[in-house]
Amino acid sequence: MVFVAVLPASIIGGLLIKQQTEVETNYRLDLIDRLSTTLKQEFNYRFYLLSTALDVLSRDRLLVQGIDDFFLTSHVDATLENLVDNTPLIQAAYLVNADWNEVENYNGINGIKSFESLKSLVTVRVDTTKSIGNQWVFNYDAEQLIPKKYNPSRKGVVIGVPIFQSTLTEGLKRKPLGYLIVIVPVENIIKVLRPYLKDGEHVVFKHDGMDNISVYKGKLDPAVPTVSKTEKVTIANKYISEPMFYEAEVFMNKYLGENPFTNSLKILSIVTVIIVMLALLTATISYRWFAKPLTYLMDSVRACLSGSYSIPDKDLRFAELIMVNDLIQKMTSTIKAQFDDLEDKNTKLMSFNEQLEKKVHEKTLQLTQTLQREEKRRTMLQSLLSFSNKLQHGDIHSTVMTQLVSLYPYAGWAMQLYVNQKREWVCEGINPDDLASIDVEAHCSEYFRANNNDKTFQCFKIMDTHDETLGIIVMKYPNIERDDFEVISLFVYQLSAELEGRLLNEELERIAITDPLTGLSNRKAFDVDLEEWLKVSQRYPEQYFGLFMIDVNGLKQANDEYGHHMGDQLLIDTGHLIQSVCRQTDKVYRLGGDEYAIIVKLGDNTGCELLKQRLRALLEQGHYASLPNGDKVKIHFAMGCASTESHEAQNIYQVADKAMYLDKKAFYESTGLTPR
Repeated sequence: MVFVAVLPASIIGGLLIKQQTEVETNYRLDLIDRLSTTLKQEFNYRFYLLSTALDVLSRDRLLVQGIDDFFLTSHVDATLENLVDNTPLIQAAYLVNADWNEVENYNGINGIKSFESLKSLVTVRVDTTKSIGNQWVFNYDAEQLIPKKYNPSRKGVVIGVPIFQSTLTEGLKRKPLGYLIVIVPVENIIKVLRPYLKDGEHVVFKHDGMDNISVYKGKLDPAVPTVSKTEKVTIANKYISEPMFYEAEVFMNKYLGENPFTNSLKILSIVTVIIVMLALLTATISYRWFAKPLTYLMDSVRACLSGSYSIPDKDLRFAELIMVNDLIQKMTSTIKAQFDDLEDKNTKLMSFNEQLEKKVHEKTLQLTQTLQREEKRRTMLQSLLSFSNKLQHGDIHSTVMTQLVSLYPYAGWAMQLYVNQKREWVCEGINPDDLASIDVEAHCSEYFRANNNDKTFQCFKIMDTHDETLGIIVMKYPNIERDDFEVISLFVYQLSAELEGRLLNEELERIAITDPLTGLSNRKAFDVDLEEWLKVSQRYPEQYFGLFMIDVNGLKQANDEYGHHMGDQLLIDTGHLIQSVCRQTDKVYRLGGDEYAIIVKLGDNTGCELLKQRLRALLEQGHYASLPNGDKVKIHFAMGCASTESHEAQNIYQVADKAMYLDKKAFYESTGLTPR
C-alpha cells in the first residue's frame, strides 16, 4: 500500500522536475537570442535616427547659405553644436565647401587635412551613383579625425552628406555646394550599446578592413564556459546609399549542463509502464462484474441527454444502481414537461428580441452619425490648434491653402491678401478668372455669398482689430452647414490675428533700427552691424571693410540763427547728400546729434579713398539746406576714415573718430570760426 501511494507522487514529481529543467534550458537559449536581437535593433535604430537628423539638416536653408555667407557662421556653429549634443553617436561634425575647405566644425580639429581619402571616395560616389540615398558611410582606422581625448582608439565610422543648393528631380545630377561630415568614434558606439549588457556578457563587431569593436560589461573570465550567437548587422536605411555590413558575435557566461534527472526519469518511466499494464489487466477482469452495470446506467443518461426519454429495463445487479435508474426516469418526465414550457417561452422571447434589435439598430445608427459629426468637429478643431504654430514658422500662402484643403478637400479654395502691393489670388480648385466679379468693398459684413454663372462662392473677409480688411478667403461650394461656418470663421480669426501680428512686428523692428528724423539706420543698427563686421574680420582677415565717421559743422549756429527747424532740415539734407555718393553695398547711419557713420563693404584703402574723394567733391560743389521761407545754410561736415587693410579691426572706430576730429579742428582753424 505504501508503494502504491508513493509511486504516483514520485512520477508526478519527476515529470514536474523535468518540465522545469526544460523551461530553464529554453530560457537560457532564448536569453541570448533576445540579447542579440536587442543589440541588432538598437544598433540599426541609433544609425537610423542619425541618418534622419542628417537628412533634415542637409536641407536646412540657412546651413546651405552659411557655406558662402559669412554672416551665417554663428547659425552654422549653433546647428552643428545642436546636432552633436542631441545625437549620442556623433562626437564631432564638420561643414566643408565644394573644394573640401573647412567652413565650420564642432568638437573637431581646426584646419584638419585628413579628409583627402574621404574626399575622393565621396566625390566619386556622388557623381556616379544612381541610388536614392545620399549619405555615404565609411570606416576609418588609425586616422585622427577628432581630438584624441574623444577617440583614443582612432577608429570608428564617418558619414558624409553632400549639400545641394536645392532639391532637383530624381535622377538629375548636380554639383554639391559642400559636404556635412560627422564622426562616430568607436567609443560612442560602445557607450550606446553597453547599457544593454549585464556582467559577463559581451559582443564583438567584425568588419573587413578594420579591427574588431568589442563591447563588454564587467570583467571577462576566460575560464567560464560561454554560449554565443552570430548576427548579421547592417547599417542601412532609405538615406544611406551604400549599406555597411558587420558580423556581430554575442557571448554570454551561461552554463548549459546535462539534466541530472534524466536517468531517474527513465527508471520511473519503465516502472510506470509495468504498473499501467497490470492496471489494464485488472480492469479487464473486473469489467464483467462491476463496469457493465455502470455502462447500462450511462446509456440511460446519454439517452436522456439526447432527448430520448424511453429508458429500457436492464439487469443492474446492485440495489444502489437500481435506485439511481429509478431517479433518472423520474427526472426525465420532469425535464420533458419543463422543456415544452421553455420552448413556448423561447418563441415569445425571440419575437421580443427581434423588436429590441430593430430599436437598438436605429439608436445605434443615430449615435454613430452623431459621433461621426463630433469626431469630424474635434479633428478640425485640433487641426486649427496646430495651425497657429504653423503660421508662425512657414509661408502664409502655402500654410493656409494646405490647411484649408486638408479640412475641406471636396471644396475649391482661393485667398487674396492686401498686406503687400501684389494682390494676387492663390487658388486651389478655382479658376482665378471666376473671381473677377467678387467686389469685397461692396459688402459691409465679414461674410457674404457671390455667384458667377452656375458657381457659388462663400466669401470670408479677413479683418483686423480696427475693422480694416487684410484680405479675403473664398470657398467654392453651394452651401455650408452651421458647424462648418463656425470652424471656417474661427480659422479666419486666427489668420487675421497672425497677419496683424506680423505687420506690427515688422513695423516695430523697422522703427527700432531707424532714425525717425532722417530715415537712416540708427545707432542701434550701427552697433549690431559693426560687431558683425568685427567678427568677420577676425575670422577672415583678408575680407577688408572701411569705416567713416562724419560730424556736421555749424549745426548749433543754424539752430541759434534760424531755429530748430533749420537744424532738422540740415541734418536731413546732409544724410541724403552723404547717401547719394555711396554705393548700394555701403550703409549710412545717423548715430545721434550731428554725427553720422558709413560702413564700407570690402572697403580697402583704395575704396575708402575713392569714397572720401566723392564726399570732398560734395563739399566743394556747395550744397545748401533750405526752408520754405527762403532761409538756407551751407552744408559742411568733417570726416575721418579707416580701413582694416591698414588698421586692426578692434581699433578702427577710434582711428576713424580721431581722424574726424582732426578734420573738424582743421576746418575751424582754416575758416577762423569758433566751434560752439
